[in-house]
Amino acid sequence: MIVLFMSIRESYLLFHTLVELFSVTVAFAVFIVTWNSRKILDNNYLFLVGIAYLFIGILDILHALTYKGMNIIKSTTFYANQFWIATRFLESITLLVGFWFLKRKHRLNADYIFIIYLLISSLLISSILYWKNFPICYVEGIGQTAFKIYAEYIIIFILISACYTLVKRQNYFDSKVFKLLFASLSFSILSEFCFTLYLTNDGVFNQIGHYGKLISFFLIYKANVETSFLNPTGILFKGLKDKEESYRTLAENLPELIIRLDKNFRCIYTNSALSKFTNLNSQHFLGKALFAMGLPDYFEQALMEILLSAQRDKSLKETKLDIVLDSKTYFFAIQIVPEYISDNEIETYLIICYDITQLKNTENHLQELNATKDKFFSIIAHDLKNPFNALIGFSELIYKNTEKYSTERIQQLGLRMYTSAKQAFNLLENLLSWSRIQTGNLVPKIQTLHAVDLLTETHQLFLAAADAKNISINLNYREFIYVNADRQMLNTVLRNLITNAIKFTHPNGKIELKLETKNQEVLFSISDNGIGIEKGYLDEIFKIENRYSKPGTADEKGTGLGLILAKEFIELHNGKIWVESEINKGTTFYFTLPSPLT
Repeated sequence: MIVLFMSIRESYLLFHTLVELFSVTVAFAVFIVTWNSRKILDNNYLFLVGIAYLFIGILDILHALTYKGMNIIKSTTFYANQFWIATRFLESITLLVGFWFLKRKHRLNADYIFIIYLLISSLLISSILYWKNFPICYVEGIGQTAFKIYAEYIIIFILISACYTLVKRQNYFDSKVFKLLFASLSFSILSEFCFTLYLTNDGVFNQIGHYGKLISFFLIYKANVETSFLNPTGILFKGLKDKEESYRTLAENLPELIIRLDKNFRCIYTNSALSKFTNLNSQHFLGKALFAMGLPDYFEQALMEILLSAQRDKSLKETKLDIVLDSKTYFFAIQIVPEYISDNEIETYLIICYDITQLKNTENHLQELNATKDKFFSIIAHDLKNPFNALIGFSELIYKNTEKYSTERIQQLGLRMYTSAKQAFNLLENLLSWSRIQTGNLVPKIQTLHAVDLLTETHQLFLAAADAKNISINLNYREFIYVNADRQMLNTVLRNLITNAIKFTHPNGKIELKLETKNQEVLFSISDNGIGIEKGYLDEIFKIENRYSKPGTADEKGTGLGLILAKEFIELHNGKIWVESEINKGTTFYFTLPSPLT
């Protein structure tokens, strides 16, 4: 800048020539860098501008060579002013149009761009020097023509539009490059504005305009040339940096646990999912060996074994592992990917742990449902066969022997048919309720019930059955006990438990129905002094796969589903059911339900 300032004092022509030479040098430098990096430059804007600057530089050379006083091309026409306008139009339009190509996924064709700008430049040069039909821009003694001034304003408008577009699309550029380009455009606007005001070619505004151009080109140099060498990733690999950042953001937000280890099995990256899983900061893991990362011991051991296998075989490895953390079991599908820097040299290992806990739980649940389905069909195939065989057999006897059998005999067969039909109906009713629970279609309708009234009603239903065996049923309760439950489900539970008590109690035995509140819950108990249950069966009687059923003291038959259904109903209420029993002394079933007070 000092040299330029001193050159003005000696000769304006020298100043002008130095400014233009610097501009041309920058323009050619921008082109050379762009052309040599065309195969890796992923920003179409800088790609287009870089190639265009070769031809902008050529036109600026002609502007300098035809400047008044150079005496290289002698003419009364001021070619320099025409070349100036032509060059600035080409430059400003390029700076604006280039933004339209930013969103293109494919790189522009360098050969096509080169040919297009070559044709445009040739037409402009021919229009000024050969055809001489380019509008006059300066008249000696008068100054700038109206065309020249209006053209400068149009160029200013184009540059302002380019500034606006640059701001709108700044995310396509490195932050430093964006600032340099914006400043360059701003000084270009200042330069063009000054060129609308001068009266003579060596006037003050003309000088300021050239300073503006000088600074503008210097900033272009900083953005396109210096930045490309000193910080190549900022301009040449902006897209690559953005993709890297997007992939990092993706990895950070993935639910999978991601760990990257170097070839010595030291941690170089973990995502936020691992930090959440272990409650350890991501900085805790960095630089540490696998065994020092603070992961569960058996997890580290399993990872080390598969890492060594991946290192030995130089191939992707997969395994499944369960991890217990804070008394909770997690299931993971683990994938280890060796990452290469050459065909045979592994640089890093990527460990991806997919949380398949929900999938595993679903699989286990499906297996349970499948086993339940098999048991369900087994019950239908076996247990329903017996009562229907009895129905068919007895009905056939009546059908074939109506005239032979006495009324008493027919009544006996009818009673047996009734018993078989009732047994089949009870089995189907229990199976239907149980299957609805398994499919989630049976939801309790909770309401506040008077437990004493409900127990009394159920007691009345079984008086006849108890009297048939001369069994006494006693009620033991305190008034005003309420319970939160589904009335129909609670009735079913009580009926099944009382039916069992009558079934397994000897004639002249006793049954007690007791009701009390305990620990903010309502505790029901049904006790008998019957035959009792063997200890080995106490844990099995509530399981569908071990359906426990045996004849009663009067050879009564059961479905084997009553206790299973009772357990399902109680658990739907968030209650508990259990049993205590001694052989030949009796059995007590307990279950709890929520109290309205909780």
